[in-house]
Amino acid sequence: MSEAQNVDMSYGVLFSKTGHLMVETTGGAGSSETDAALDRFQALWGAAWVPGRLTLTSLHLNYVPHRAGQGLAMIDLTLRDLTTVELGGGRVSRTIELRTDRHVVHVRCHSAPVLAQQISGALDQLRKKHRSR
Repeated sequence: MSEAQNVDMSYGVLFSKTGHLMVETTGGAGSSETDAALDRFQALWGAAWVPGRLTLTSLHLNYVPHRAGQGLAMIDLTLRDLTTVELGGGRVSRTIELRTDRHVVHVRCHSAPVLAQQISGALDQLRKKHRSR
């Protein structure tokens, strides 16, 4: 096992893959750190599909655009800020819609059903942990 793989496993990486991300504002009063990060991302990239790498941990979904220098446009979505995870249509590369109070994050990638299931599972585990406290 390489050192890079070992580091990823120590931080609890559940899934990592390339994909495209687009952010849509739906309105509302989003005051979370996730909504603020999505506002910054949307101000930089607009309503374009942006290629990059998605990494899912038990607490966050991280997105780093391929074109961004020095991580300036990186997004760290806190899973507890997501309200729903929905699988969209498509034949080759389906989409996933991740909703917050103020945004819809569209993710387009191969194996979208697997990623959507893993995000939903991580979100369910996080909510169970929070309820049991």
